[in-house]
Amino acid sequence: MEMNPLAEIIKSEIKKKGRLTFSEYMEKALYHPGLGYYTSGETRIGKRGDYYTSPSVDPAFGEVLAGFIAKSGGLINEPRLRVIEFGGGTGTLAADILDSLARSHPECYGMTEYLIIEKGGRGPDAADKALDKHGAKIKYVSSLSEIDSGGVAGIILSNELVDALPFHRVRFTGGAMKEVFVTLREGEFEEIIDESSTSWLGEYFNGYEIMFREGQEAEVNLNAGKWLGEVQKVLGKGFILTIDYGFLARELYSPERMKGTYKCMHKHKISEKPYINIGGQDITAHVDFSNLIRAGESLGLKTIKYTTQGQFLIDWGVLDIMTRLAEQDNTEDKVEHGRNTAIKNLFLPGSMGSSFKVLLQAKNLDVIDQDFYPESPLKLSFGVV
Repeated sequence: MEMNPLAEIIKSEIKKKGRLTFSEYMEKALYHPGLGYYTSGETRIGKRGDYYTSPSVDPAFGEVLAGFIAKSGGLINEPRLRVIEFGGGTGTLAADILDSLARSHPECYGMTEYLIIEKGGRGPDAADKALDKHGAKIKYVSSLSEIDSGGVAGIILSNELVDALPFHRVRFTGGAMKEVFVTLREGEFEEIIDESSTSWLGEYFNGYEIMFREGQEAEVNLNAGKWLGEVQKVLGKGFILTIDYGFLARELYSPERMKGTYKCMHKHKISEKPYINIGGQDITAHVDFSNLIRAGESLGLKTIKYTTQGQFLIDWGVLDIMTRLAEQDNTEDKVEHGRNTAIKNLFLPGSMGSSFKVLLQAKNLDVIDQDFYPESPLKLSFGVV
């Protein structure tokens, strides 16, 4: 069997410390410089990768967000509008947003600066050539620390970021909560259960009024709240738009999910084996949106909307895009038909439309919800939880 260098590095760390929390293990597996899943430079998205994201399905996703950004810019009302995207990767979403702004909202495009935060440091060398036309509007940074505190008037956007932030795993047994740790047995990874590494794990569930069953497991993402705190520090005025798969706490921690929600992804196949193919597979868990909402409110953020991705896209005009495509006098109508089929996957129940949720939070804006947020009369039955 070929030696996995990242696995050996993690094993060496365990030998020094005795054990790692699952969060510590996940941090190394995903973000170790040069060897981690997100830092190795390998293709992760699309047919040749491990999974599809909404921007990789169709440019309509970025076009809808461009409409949202344009309306937000009018409300923010500053001479420079900054859009910050976390984990922009190859720049697909950035290109779709900027292309649409240039085409349909030229005034907003003229004042927009687009920053991509890429923790893996891939930067412009890996970016889609479609970004070239936008030149100086694009800037790559490796972390929020490169942006002045309170210096952003604009929109901070993340799509499938929070689910990949390292999380702790806990198990409820004997009426108490224990934590899952990673250690070694005869040179191989093994999980053990012990007292929590931090009191924050127990405090996390305060106020949820959830009764966990004997043997039930769950993920606790302490990094999600920390991330939101860092984000709101740089945001002087504007919106935080978080898109990811997940639930509110009561549904997320339901007894139906006795083993939690964590999973590993490789070549479009799902497993629950985090200790194989280390650095070559994604590790993720559903987002607790209740945590992001309460963390935001404690930081002074106002919750504008929590809904499904499908309803958000409908509210902000995705059906208009489909109508336009259908009406185009295009000899390549098969291509347009194919696009509309792809777009449906973005918003219909049973696909990305129901599994992905959208959380919109505001800072230092006098937002009257019904005036800013365009509630479509079309309501799909998603059962938002």
